[in-house]
Amino acid sequence: MRAAEAELHSFTKQDCEKLFAALRDERHIAVAVSGGSDSMALLRLVEQWSRHLIKISVLTVDHGLRPEAVAEAIKVSEWCKLLDLEHHTLRWEGAKPKTGVQAKARAARYDLLSNWCKTNGVTYLLTGHTMDDQAETVLMRQQRTDTAESLAGIWETAVWDGVNVFRPLLGQSRADLRSYLTRLGQPWIEDPSNLDKRFERVRVRQTLAQGGRRDLQKIELADIAERAGRSARALALATEQWISGQLTSYPEGFGAIPRAGFCELDPALQRRVLQHLLLIYGAGNRAEPGELDYLAKWIMGRGISRRTLGGAMLACRQSSVLIGREWARISLDPAIVPDSGEILWDGRFLIHAPPQAQVVPVGRLHGVARREEIPSFVQQSLPAVLTGHGGAVIPHLAVGQGVSAKFIRHLR
Repeated sequence: MRAAEAELHSFTKQDCEKLFAALRDERHIAVAVSGGSDSMALLRLVEQWSRHLIKISVLTVDHGLRPEAVAEAIKVSEWCKLLDLEHHTLRWEGAKPKTGVQAKARAARYDLLSNWCKTNGVTYLLTGHTMDDQAETVLMRQQRTDTAESLAGIWETAVWDGVNVFRPLLGQSRADLRSYLTRLGQPWIEDPSNLDKRFERVRVRQTLAQGGRRDLQKIELADIAERAGRSARALALATEQWISGQLTSYPEGFGAIPRAGFCELDPALQRRVLQHLLLIYGAGNRAEPGELDYLAKWIMGRGISRRTLGGAMLACRQSSVLIGREWARISLDPAIVPDSGEILWDGRFLIHAPPQAQVVPVGRLHGVARREEIPSFVQQSLPAVLTGHGGAVIPHLAVGQGVSAKFIRHLR
């Protein structure tokens, strides 16, 4: 591995201070390192910046998808030992997917990394995404959509399951980072999957590598992401402010917004508001922009009816829109309360109940009296706990005792 440039790239102390300014108050950070050039450059840069004044934990995920992965994790561990840095290998256990491998592996990777961080009291996880990754992402998304949120590409800071994911190298090119590693005499690992044309990102990467304007094109695409990111952040703030001021949320797991106020919103803001409401009260899945536009037009009509989307039920009333869980989409299999006596049911309610009790939606039961103050579709989606002692305990309907259930979803 040798850089093509006559003069190898370097990063000054001031460069590093700028890259990692967001981490000034941290005492322990985690760095995701696969051994590739991007993550190894990130590791060397953060080590250069920290001067061992803060604790750095290096995390390598072995997805179990390639036989070489074990040896690669060992190699990263050896490099970390030379730098006097703590290293941990996290393994993705269980059966592996046959389709959508990259997306599912990514989710599994972030789950493993964030779980380690939470267990060890780390609030910042660093990843080595570069300007090249940003350009590839934007180019792929341009083929599907033109929304600001999508074209913003990879965000510098995001949150995964309560952990801050920080990507300080989005403004750096892969070529410069490899040149920097060569200057240090630091080797890296070439992942063969980066040449596998079955993956869309690989095909896009090879497209960007062709032609005389490739570097300029990457900069232009990264600039698109930066401008879109500013628009997306402004839209996110407006959404949060509108929902905070207009949403009435009920402990039974449903919410209400003013219909007239929603109709006055810009279409982009309408989509964002609906997306968040679906995430809060539905199955937790994102809807497509076209589906959200259709739903917004329905709300702006004069009808009084119901619609479903994303595992949520929406009911238009004369002056308001109610949104709650579509109970028919809740799993038919009873959830069993573990020995701890605590269970998160349907991703919405935190339930404390006797171990081995079964939790089902009220809609599965017969003979439950209707509560007029609770919309019928909401009542059907409430948790009912079968304790085995006859009958059901339904905390929100004040039926039975010895069980508590709290709605815990919130604006994300």
